[in-house]
Amino acid sequence: MQVQQKQNIKGFSLLELLVVLAIIGAVAGVGFPNFNKWSIDRNIRAQSEKVATIFSIATTQVERGEYPYVRVEFKSTSGSEDPEKQIITVKGLNLEKLSGKLNDSRVGPPTCKASDVDSDILAQKILDKKVKLFHLEKSDGAVCFSKGAKYFKQYGKADTQQDVNIPKTESGTNKFVVVCHKKMTSCNPINGSFSDDYPVYLVKYSRFGFIEKYKWNKNEKDWKSR
Repeated sequence: MQVQQKQNIKGFSLLELLVVLAIIGAVAGVGFPNFNKWSIDRNIRAQSEKVATIFSIATTQVERGEYPYVRVEFKSTSGSEDPEKQIITVKGLNLEKLSGKLNDSRVGPPTCKASDVDSDILAQKILDKKVKLFHLEKSDGAVCFSKGAKYFKQYGKADTQQDVNIPKTESGTNKFVVVCHKKMTSCNPINGSFSDDYPVYLVKYSRFGFIEKYKWNKNEKDWKSR
């Protein structure tokens, strides 16, 4: 005759479960702000990478020669069903059309106006609605590149922004785009005024297409290469 042994099985008490839940809540409460900050930083950095990529696409097309003149233009859109966002577009003028303009005395060399490059769209990037571009938000601006930088020009807001030292040890330049969080009440790289605890990224370009990327260091109050 088999004798069934009494099993000693215990579960968790209500008090133990409450203690575990409290510990989980405390850990999550400590970790969430850091995760949220990391997530915001990651997004703003990703948007700055889009800006850098656009400039790289533009200058690469110029060097290939098929489009010896390209225009990188910044535009903002808004609407009740379409939240305001920044669109960056690369338009190219092929060799035949550029030669036609240069040989037409009535037209002359391109000056980076929208009418100068009204043909092929080579690339386009739409930035996240949570970010904004210093000095280019809610206004049009453009940068034009050409073979050998002969017809390089900044147009509109891209031309009128003041110089900033990047980093402070270098001479000033106005060839840059700064990407900030939309909620920042102040995002001004000219005087280093950055309100709120949000990351700020900068893309510096040159007339010859050299791209550099920086992040603002709040402690040292300077731009650090990344």
